[in-house]
Amino acid sequence: MAKSKTVPKKLLLSRLEAWSLNHELELDPYLTSVRNAIDTSSGIDFWSTLDPEQNLPRPRAEIGSSRIKAARLISILRNVSVFLPVGITWKAIGEATTAFAEFTSSTAVAPVNFLEFWQNGYGFLDSKWLIGNVAELDFWIIVGIVILTLLATTLQQSGKNLNRKEQEGLDRERQVLVLELKSFFSTPRKLSSAGIDQSMAKALRNLTSATEAIAVAAMNLRKATKVEPEYQQIHSEVQSFYQRLGAILRASK
Repeated sequence: MAKSKTVPKKLLLSRLEAWSLNHELELDPYLTSVRNAIDTSSGIDFWSTLDPEQNLPRPRAEIGSSRIKAARLISILRNVSVFLPVGITWKAIGEATTAFAEFTSSTAVAPVNFLEFWQNGYGFLDSKWLIGNVAELDFWIIVGIVILTLLATTLQQSGKNLNRKEQEGLDRERQVLVLELKSFFSTPRKLSSAGIDQSMAKALRNLTSATEAIAVAAMNLRKATKVEPEYQQIHSEVQSFYQRLGAILRASK
């Protein structure tokens, strides 16, 4: 199986720049710092310790956002429209009640019941408030509410589907950059003689500190246990090792 090659530095930088511009992420701290580190080859060791999977920004899908917003506005309109039939019906009842009172007080003919008056009006009630007209208006309002409900649901679902598909594409594109960054940072790099000397000196200093701690612990243990033959030998060996290490460290300087 062929071994995958690391993406060249210039190509990786151009891809990161194009990706950040395309998704308006030019000011993202991680992207800015990583691009600068790759470009200048400084701080590579530090950035290689950070997982690009967790730190690389994740663009959000927006292609279906307009449909989702439209669905929310339609839902608000639908929720308000639900109360229209009730309001219109009660207004019609109020108008019919007032007109019926005028009708019964001004006519000498045999009185009619309220529903019959509401249906006919007898010249006292405006035709728009007749029960038949009000019922038809309420019916069409309810039909409109049903249509708004279906439209809102359809727009919201289609918007979510579009966002999901776009998000999958964005995630695949991001994953490619994540793998390329991991490959770039995991590639072994040549160390200069100065870097090797610094690393050795640092390791020796750390080892010296550890040896000092061991020497102190051995001395304390010797004083605490009073078992001289064994712990005297341990103490002398630690002291000898500490002295040899100090000589090595001085020679390295």
